[in-house]
Amino acid sequence: MRSAGNPVDERRSGTERRSGSDRREMIVEEAATLPLHSVFPHARLSDSEATERAAAIEAHRRELGNRLGRNVGAVVAAVDYMLNISRDLVSPTIVEHEALEQLEHRSVTDPLTGLFNRYHFDATMTREIARCRRYGVPLSLLLVDVDRLKLMNDRWGHHAGDQALGRVAVAIQKSLRGTDIAARLGGDEFAIILPDTDAVAGLIVATRIRRNLVENASTMVTVSGGLVELPRDVDVSTAQLMLVADHALYAAKNSGGNCVVQREYQSDE
Repeated sequence: MRSAGNPVDERRSGTERRSGSDRREMIVEEAATLPLHSVFPHARLSDSEATERAAAIEAHRRELGNRLGRNVGAVVAAVDYMLNISRDLVSPTIVEHEALEQLEHRSVTDPLTGLFNRYHFDATMTREIARCRRYGVPLSLLLVDVDRLKLMNDRWGHHAGDQALGRVAVAIQKSLRGTDIAARLGGDEFAIILPDTDAVAGLIVATRIRRNLVENASTMVTVSGGLVELPRDVDVSTAQLMLVADHALYAAKNSGGNCVVQREYQSDE
């Protein structure tokens, strides 16, 4: 006669089976909190791939912890897993987070003025045009050029020219909101993206820059500007908008400088 199974054992077995499943779910839940994208910000993983990879890394972390008798941490487990198991990493370099932030900042910043560089300007301008188009809000682009900078360099040296560029950058920064983006395009030319700003408000910003530039200055430095507002009914690129602003800037300089000219975008430009 076959003895009946122990109900307690059966229940225990069922509990163990459920516990195994629960443990796997717990690993996935805990792994979902692993900041995988912050550990590997340049890894090209979708959200689902990152979750699966994070679950595998969390399991690997526990295994390493059992072997070593200590908690190795998520970052160590992630590096070991992606270097030795998944082979996502080939020859990684460990960099302090602060040093990485400084490196990223330098990659988008002009070292002389502290403003953004041309690379960051191009990427931001494309994004802001798309955003303002999507939400139906205005956007203006202001180009600023230092008047007679070459003459200043020839007479007083490039150090004087660099000081003038720095003063212009300070005047620009003092005149903008937190949402405005200022960049040095190179040489003596600056570009300012003014989101949610029409041409009338853009001219006010330009006047503020010129006023801040001459206040408390022992040496006269002036700028010329070219302003264009993003057209509401025509799709334009960054290059097209830049061309119009550039023509306006040349008109300002040809009129003697120390002024700002606004031009409207024409579809045949």
